Amino acid sequence: MATLIKARARPSADLDAGQQQPQRGVGWRQLGALAWIYFAYVCCYLNRKNFPLILPHLDQAGLLTTEQAGVVASVFETAVGIVKFFCGVFVDRHESPAWLLAQCLLVAGVACAAMQGVFTVLVGAEMALARLVLVSLLWSLNGAGQAVAWPALARVFMNWFPDAATRGFWYAVLATNQNVGGSLAPRVFPHLMGSFGWEAALIGPALFTLVYAVFMGASLSSGPEGPAAKTKQLQAEEGGKQDDSKAKAKAKADPPSFVETCKHLFSLPSFLCLAVAYIPVMMIRQGIANWTAVMFQTKNLDGFTAGSCLMWLEVGGFVGGLLGGWVTDKILHGRRGPAMCIFILLTSPLGLALSMVLSIESDLIPILGMELSKSAVLAFIYFAIGTFSFPPHSLIGLFSRELVPVNMRSTAGCLAKAIGQLGAACAGWPLQQLATAYGWTSIGYVNCVCGLLAALAFSPLWNVQVGNDAQKKQ
Repeated sequence: MATLIKARARPSADLDAGQQQPQRGVGWRQLGALAWIYFAYVCCYLNRKNFPLILPHLDQAGLLTTEQAGVVASVFETAVGIVKFFCGVFVDRHESPAWLLAQCLLVAGVACAAMQGVFTVLVGAEMALARLVLVSLLWSLNGAGQAVAWPALARVFMNWFPDAATRGFWYAVLATNQNVGGSLAPRVFPHLMGSFGWEAALIGPALFTLVYAVFMGASLSSGPEGPAAKTKQLQAEEGGKQDDSKAKAKAKADPPSFVETCKHLFSLPSFLCLAVAYIPVMMIRQGIANWTAVMFQTKNLDGFTAGSCLMWLEVGGFVGGLLGGWVTDKILHGRRGPAMCIFILLTSPLGLALSMVLSIESDLIPILGMELSKSAVLAFIYFAIGTFSFPPHSLIGLFSRELVPVNMRSTAGCLAKAIGQLGAACAGWPLQQLATAYGWTSIGYVNCVCGLLAALAFSPLWNVQVGNDAQKKQ
């Protein structure tokens, strides 16, 4: 454990010994790096949010039933969780997280394109089992690539934005890439499918992602130094040009073993609270994302209404993410716990409202003396759910990295996410089975309970504060 203790004395940035301390303000090079990694994860979401939207078409074409889709969703989330659990140390040790991010995009793009090949070649009821197995494997491969993509992306971000006093807001800005990708998908893909068939929702984002990955890999640096400067520094170290004290400091800053890291992380009560809270948070978000199209279809609401509501869910997440980051930096002065607790608690009444509105048969709903269309009320509910569920989702990733030494950041974020994937996996086949047995409106009641459980798990973090020297305060 000596390695862990001494690593805490390093600055709150993934920088080599001898670099300057974090400085306030954001420069153009930082914004350029932020733009590259921002749209990288937009590509990831375009290759993730397409699958729920094509489910009704796959069911009608006899390619994948709703129950089979639930199996695929659960396998996907389980694979993501397994990869997340083990990939953190690998990301922490990788010499170029920027290039690793580009490779992850290539994997996601290829997997999505290959899925279309499976649906094209393996047709007919006699190929149902083979089709299910291959789609599950390829969709899980897509998930595995995206599972590594975010920690690689986050490591690049932490290199470029080392100052904790402003990092909360910029991390919130970065996390809105999920909302942008998630809102583009339900607005763009229905039109693409209407013009070119549902196949365009798989092929289109796959090809775009492959092209983007090539350009990003050639342009993005992993940190302010750039790869050339880092290569020179490593050559100097190998040639003995640095003194023994610097060489020892670098050795001590290397990531510890996976087992040693896990022991340290699971000994931190704050980390355990974050990881446990992530389970119901992911249950809320993935349950809505996975089954809105199917849920609306059972209530005689068309695909465009479902797409519109999913778009408003992501718009709400965009607004809520920025609001959550601003609140934690400017009002709470680095305290993430109160924001996460309050925001997620507000999702509980919204879950009840969703179930009630979906249960109403009329297209007009009287509210405060006015009659509003059902689709407008649902859009508002989805916007509000996105606004209050996304800040905890994004801040967990940042908070978990801020609680630990710099050489464990990727592992901490990955382990928290891996545990949260239990909730995402439950939002697949288990939630589909529950909805089949008790009606699709039961999803709203599940979200209500999950909001209460997540708020309870966040509550011990109310007074925990982080900063550039947070590692020293544990």
